Amino acid sequence: MGSIFAEEPFFSKVLPILTTGLVAIPGGFLFSFLHIPLPWMLGPLTITLIHHALRGKGTRWPVGFRNAGMVVIGYSMGRTVTVETTQQILINLPGMVAVTLLIVLFSLATGYLTHRQTGISLASGILGSVPGGLAQMVLMAEEIEDADVTAVTVMQMARVLAVLFIVPFVATYGIVHLPAGPPAPAVAAATHYGLIAALPALLMAPLGAWLAVRLNSPIPFLLGSIFATAAAVLIGFPAPPVPRPLINTAQLFFGVYLGITISLESLRGVGKLLPWAIGGSVALVAFTYLVGFGLTLVTPASLLTAFLSTAPGGITEMGIVALTLGADVAFVLAYQLFRLFCLLLVAPLLLRRRFKR
Repeated sequence: MGSIFAEEPFFSKVLPILTTGLVAIPGGFLFSFLHIPLPWMLGPLTITLIHHALRGKGTRWPVGFRNAGMVVIGYSMGRTVTVETTQQILINLPGMVAVTLLIVLFSLATGYLTHRQTGISLASGILGSVPGGLAQMVLMAEEIEDADVTAVTVMQMARVLAVLFIVPFVATYGIVHLPAGPPAPAVAAATHYGLIAALPALLMAPLGAWLAVRLNSPIPFLLGSIFATAAAVLIGFPAPPVPRPLINTAQLFFGVYLGITISLESLRGVGKLLPWAIGGSVALVAFTYLVGFGLTLVTPASLLTAFLSTAPGGITEMGIVALTLGADVAFVLAYQLFRLFCLLLVAPLLLRRRFKR
């Protein structure tokens, strides 16, 4: 009898995780059956979001699952980097600067317009509109007295949801079937890899993630595995492709985590702000589509690759879309990484100085 009660806390912790996973998995099959883009990320995300809204504390998903999925996805991205694509990244540096400036300026204008039309503070409008990451902007809002954390959360959440659901649909049904530009650099697709030969690249992904955590890098499990795997490939080690079931599992781990993180409770009571938050997010996606089209005129990138490079989503989401649809992953990574580091390292300093003044 005593042993049963001793095991009860273990089951009380594991049962919500097991329930959440069992609820999310049918979402992947359903979205696959409906031919919805990124079914194993968007399906579990949608089902978990609804389940979390209805059950609240009944849902749970360890961050370790998400981190494991990030390592798998990071490895898949890193193995696409070659010497040729690295050279192309350096050549496109002026374009990266221009694209980042255009997106930031448009976001600032959207934030100012939202501030004028809804009555929220200018700090809230700016922090809610800049695509610097939901968590980062919310944390910054907590440091600025004039910023409304709820307003910033709602606006950032609207952007994340808009990107997650609009960009894959546009990329799949609005771009893929259009005439493409020059083909993306192909990744060597050998069918047989010696385990010993491929072992360094396979081990570099988790090792790079561990090192990035130790160095306090942003998004360590993703960026660390990307850079470490890319380094192994550039040195000359073969990197075998990830089996489709494992990629689907990694997307499911990430989608479930997002479904729990994005809470619908913060949408209550936002009133006039919500339409402007949604409208601003959709406008930003449309603007980045136009910027992506302009990018195809000055670079050899296809419209699909250019749009995913400029889209205001996270590097994880856009990387998954690029992998799934066959875009030039290295090109997409370069633009998304450049904007990410600019927004994480430069934007917080400027915004904090401006609004704390």
